[in-house]
Amino acid sequence: MKIPHPIPYQGSKRHIAKYILPFFPHDINTLIEPFAGSAAVSIAAACYGKASRFHLNDINRPLMTLWQEIINDPQGIAERVF
Repeated sequence: MKIPHPIPYQGSKRHIAKYILPFFPHDINTLIEPFAGSAAVSIAAACYGKASRFHLNDINRPLMTLWQEIINDPQGIAERVF
């Protein structure tokens, strides 16, 4: 399955996420991604139903602000960008 990603990000785990997911336990409630970047692991985990809740974290504050906008107001950010 090709999974769309809203943020092209250098160093993204997008291409290796499918290799990371098999190491996850089967009973994850909340997935915490400490170095989220493009949130590739969380996005892949959501697509494959590996967790029901997600917590993204990264030291890059503008990036985390962008993720908050994408998650909390996707229509608003789409209207501003496009």
